[in-house]
Amino acid sequence: MSFMVIALVSGTVFSLVKIPPDSWLSPVLFKGSPDEARRLLLTVATSIVGIFALVVGLTMVALQMATNRYSPRLLRNFLRDRPTQFVLGVFVGGFTYNAAGLYTVGIEPGEYQRLAVTAGLASLFACIGALIYYVDHMVHSIQIDTVLRKIGSITTRTIAMEPPGIGGNSGEPIEPSLETPPESAVQIDALACGYVQFVHPELILPVATAQNLTIRVAVAAGDHLVSGLPLAWAWSNEAGRAVDAELLSSTIHRAVSVGFERTMRQDVAVGMEQIVDIALLSMHNFDFHTAVQSTNELAVILAKLGTKPLGTETYADAEGTVRVVVPAKRFEDYVDLAVGQIRRRGANEPVVLSALAGMLRNLGTLVTTDDRRACVAEQIQGVLAAAHRSVPDSADVLRVQTEADTAMRPIAV
Repeated sequence: MSFMVIALVSGTVFSLVKIPPDSWLSPVLFKGSPDEARRLLLTVATSIVGIFALVVGLTMVALQMATNRYSPRLLRNFLRDRPTQFVLGVFVGGFTYNAAGLYTVGIEPGEYQRLAVTAGLASLFACIGALIYYVDHMVHSIQIDTVLRKIGSITTRTIAMEPPGIGGNSGEPIEPSLETPPESAVQIDALACGYVQFVHPELILPVATAQNLTIRVAVAAGDHLVSGLPLAWAWSNEAGRAVDAELLSSTIHRAVSVGFERTMRQDVAVGMEQIVDIALLSMHNFDFHTAVQSTNELAVILAKLGTKPLGTETYADAEGTVRVVVPAKRFEDYVDLAVGQIRRRGANEPVVLSALAGMLRNLGTLVTTDDRRACVAEQIQGVLAAAHRSVPDSADVLRVQTEADTAMRPIAV
């Protein structure tokens, strides 16, 4: 839409510019008659439509390949790709410019806006240049290295932002009274179905503080929500004081966004799931090298998560009283997400199992708490058990055993 507006505004501006015959621009201006100018604009507009159809066809091929070979969850990544949107916008703008010019050029005999017609011809060359750029960009964007790197960079960027459940006091023990709402708690129900896209506890905290409430959010980013199910619970810390349910409901629904799809704004798991999907489909196509690449990218994400506090996070007022509790995935959840499905699908492939053991070795080197070391050790034992259970060749089993033994040394639990 913005490219159409730019094209129309540009056409209006160019049509108002009069170039004198002795201007330095005069040699490059279109010299044909008004009727020839109209035919030129029509030809350019038709050519741009043809190029646009070619670009759409290339895009559909890329989307089909991404769906069949990588993951259906990657479709939105390609559709939201900024270079792709820019190129399509150039074509739309070029067509709009030349089509609109047909209403102003050659309607009356005599002089016409030569600069505007020349710009229309230039738009064709711009579209051809955009097509060349798009082909190069598309070839690189569907390479598995680029796909994995892009998903990984977005996911690690989300981790660095430390959404609720990552960083801060996440995962620290909380009082039992905050774990389960009391019977007097007011339940705020969800008004819509979908996925939780983000939670902003900073919007809830002022209301909870002003009304002396404790609020426990029932869902985390990435959770699926059904209308009518609990979205949060709130209870007063003053005996006999009523809770303003209407104000509270408005605040919580503003702080907890629900949409039809999961996003990476706060949901780290959705990026990991995309990479896991790529690994699973790759093994289905006997492309185990891509599965190993996916495991390596997951290792980078787990390394970022392994050094941060993870789990349920609390938010306190200025006096230190806990006012808001937001649930979140624990370290164990992320590790199981990265390892579990790949281990089960690749249980009979020693290359995949060795890659998982290597990923866990790196993670075990980074974690510093006993419970996280125990989690990593449990996953290593699971990988080793899968090898003994499903890998027929004893030499391959020995290879996985060696990787597992090496992975166990840093944690020594």
